[in-house]
Amino acid sequence: MKNWNIQNRILFLALLPGIIVSLVLGTFFITERARDLGDLLEQRTLAMAKQLAPTCEYGVMTGSVGILQNIANNMLEEIDVRAVTLYNQDMQTLAHAGPRMLTERFGSAELKADQLQLMRTDASLRARAPIFSQNLIIADQLSEQFYAQKNGQQQLLGWAEVELSGANTKLNQYQHIASSLSIIVSVLILCTVLALRISKQVSQPMGVIVDAIDDMKDGKLETRVHIENGGEFQALASGINAMASALQRANTEHQQNLEQATHDLQETLDELEIRNRELTLGRKEAIEASRMKSEFLANVSHEIRTPLNGILGFSELLGRTQVSERQNDYLQTIRKSSDDLLNIINDILDLSKIDAGKLIIEHTPFNLRDVIEDALQVLAPEAVGKRLELNQIIESNVPLAVCGDPLRLKQVITNLVNNAIKFTEYGSVTVKTSLISQKDHRASLQFEIRDTGLGLSPEKQEKLFQAFSQADASVARQFGGTGLGLIISKALVEAMHGDIRVESREGFGSSFFFNIDIQIDQDSTTNNLAPLDISIAVIDPKQAATTDLLTLLTSWQVDHHYYPTIPQVVDRINSGEKYDLILCAIDHEKLDDDALALLNALKDTQVPVVALVNSVSHEDLDMLKKLGANEALSRPVTQRKLHAALSELVADESQILTLTDPAEEHSPGRVPPCILAVDDNHANLKLVVTLLREMGIQVYSAMTGSEAIAQIDQHPIEMVFMDIQMPNMSGTEATEHIRRMPGKAALPIIALTAHAMADEKQALLKSGMNDYQTKPITQEQLAKCVERWTGYRAPINTLIRVVKHERSREIASEKSICREIFNADMALHHANNNIELAVDMFQMLLDSLDNERANIVAYWEEEALDELLEAVHRMHGATRYCGTPCLRLELETFESALKANEFAKLPEQMRRLVTELDKLQEWVEANDWSELLRNHATINANA
Repeated sequence: MKNWNIQNRILFLALLPGIIVSLVLGTFFITERARDLGDLLEQRTLAMAKQLAPTCEYGVMTGSVGILQNIANNMLEEIDVRAVTLYNQDMQTLAHAGPRMLTERFGSAELKADQLQLMRTDASLRARAPIFSQNLIIADQLSEQFYAQKNGQQQLLGWAEVELSGANTKLNQYQHIASSLSIIVSVLILCTVLALRISKQVSQPMGVIVDAIDDMKDGKLETRVHIENGGEFQALASGINAMASALQRANTEHQQNLEQATHDLQETLDELEIRNRELTLGRKEAIEASRMKSEFLANVSHEIRTPLNGILGFSELLGRTQVSERQNDYLQTIRKSSDDLLNIINDILDLSKIDAGKLIIEHTPFNLRDVIEDALQVLAPEAVGKRLELNQIIESNVPLAVCGDPLRLKQVITNLVNNAIKFTEYGSVTVKTSLISQKDHRASLQFEIRDTGLGLSPEKQEKLFQAFSQADASVARQFGGTGLGLIISKALVEAMHGDIRVESREGFGSSFFFNIDIQIDQDSTTNNLAPLDISIAVIDPKQAATTDLLTLLTSWQVDHHYYPTIPQVVDRINSGEKYDLILCAIDHEKLDDDALALLNALKDTQVPVVALVNSVSHEDLDMLKKLGANEALSRPVTQRKLHAALSELVADESQILTLTDPAEEHSPGRVPPCILAVDDNHANLKLVVTLLREMGIQVYSAMTGSEAIAQIDQHPIEMVFMDIQMPNMSGTEATEHIRRMPGKAALPIIALTAHAMADEKQALLKSGMNDYQTKPITQEQLAKCVERWTGYRAPINTLIRVVKHERSREIASEKSICREIFNADMALHHANNNIELAVDMFQMLLDSLDNERANIVAYWEEEALDELLEAVHRMHGATRYCGTPCLRLELETFESALKANEFAKLPEQMRRLVTELDKLQEWVEANDWSELLRNHATINANA
């Protein structure tokens, strides 16, 4: 009904009252008429019975059956009379006329006035009236004599019963219903006709109005409504016409405004197009600037890595010579600092990766305490130099065996602690590690680096985590720094699913907090310090600085007791307390007479003493030993140094389980593994094979991917060193094929490549490689890699030791190397000081030089860039082991340009490469390079 049109609504409203009135009145009159006809039949029945009874009095009294029968027969002549029966007072039939009276669905008798009884059936009404004896008035004399005796009382003589048929009554009722319905239908038809005419008079003008509105909606604003009817419709039509005129005028104005706006917009678009072109050019310039920045970082990294590699290499060689414990400690610090510096350089080189969201977070097991202690050990000299206390607190519930990226975590701690030391003039710097939550083998850790330094205002705190910015320029000039440390730390923390924040008040120091989510290592071997069944007395006036030491002793199951002063310990020992060792903290400022007095007091107890002093000077440590200390250690002390010192000083060594390196569990009982080396460059392949065989390892070799697959199928290979770029089948394709071989899904495959792009490592690991090594690779790197993936640890006496000589200084400078066509020291270094291997490798480079050069020139002229890249990569890999730094650098630059599709640079790079090849060939013809190598080897051996 809601969706009806107006014509239907008018019809409905017009017909509904008439239908309701007709139905109600028709039903009422039909019902009333039917009831009246029924009542009339009942009245007639009772009246006939009442009239029949006196008529039959004489016949019943005289017993004249003939008279009674005539009376009954006469009654049948009346309308609707069906049957008549006369009874005596005993209800015996005296006379009957008509058919047998109906008895179907015979109802009970209803008693009416004058003792009349009314009975009903489905098709008739029966009335029964009593016949009484009364005084008869008869005209003849006989009758008067006969009834001379009058009786004043009525006497029941019998009954007269009349049955009337209801058929005529029903017929009358049906006729009345039919006539009534005919009248109702006629009335409804008349109402419908009238309603249709009325609705048409209303709906027709409404339809005209609706059609006109639809035309206007479709944009035909010139449409007008014309209605002949007057009244409201005419007023409505006039209003719509006026509205249409207004809309038409407004539309015309709007169209004019739109055309003007379109014209203005077109001019604006032209200006935007010009600006977009300028922005495109600016974007290209920005991309070029970013590329130049990355290239600059790569070059700077190359400049720094070479001297740093010299520091690392020769500190390693120096460590293999006979050195004192002090010198060894210095060497270890140099190595750790150099390693950290090298890793930090790599991180700075990856700053663009941080911006691009491609920062790689490693996932390896490590000991959390070792990482924190290593970071503090490197920074301890600077803290001691400023007379600052450098403390660490690791709460007892913090899990130490975890899996993550120890280098990145160490870098963050180093950056924050270094900043704290830098901006703190007096007081202390504390590193506190707490457990926030732990669930499902994962832990959320909080690191707090708290200092008592200058502090920061809220305005300065807002600038902290911006690249190349510092909170205070004047402080930056005083203490130095680039401002990159905090932004790198923030990026690293976020990459480890954490966050970093600062709380500080100017003049009251600062606290840096960072949280990380890290996995707990359930099967750890990183925390392998054995328990110590000893009793120790700990002496330190500053209890806060001893908190972590006491926690560490508790983790070793050491029975320890803390005392703030030495006299308290002496009194306890004199009273019978037994201690195996005494740990005594001594201030650096009291190393003279006060230290002597303190140690003399402890010497009388006959208990071994370990002195802990906030100094890294070996002179100070030696002084403490001379004053009576059995051992002297610098604070903050590492757990491994302290554990080793306590173990050595305990008299009963059977109770001390010394520290074991996890890798030593595999040696010496571990059988040397069977390893496959794959490289398409014969010189590179020979070098790797030689270095591995010198470690006592059985080595198989292959120069193509298909040969490697055949070797793995024929021999029980336990590990593979795989070159990446090889003809026909690359290293990644060969790896995918090997992974599909039965039982080779877990075979360790290590990628070897001469060129390390920023994203190559992650791509190689995703392709199925287990690890990644960059050429040139040293024997030590090979040994560590083999040990990591097979468990075999090569005996240290099998590693060829390289000694330094005067010309090693040239290796420390990339600028000097790049001016040399051939560097003998570099060739010997890459050959692990094996003169024969160095000669063979350089000779193989010279043998292949003419052919490779011809291929490169041919591919360049044919513009076959894929083949050119493969040839350049192959020659680049050969030069990395042969002591040709200039040629290697040009090949590396050329390969980088080919991979980056820097087509504008290729002609210049090609020219420079050909020039270097010419220089090398001219140098070889003019010099006895073999004799030069042997002379340098002799000099190194005698150095």
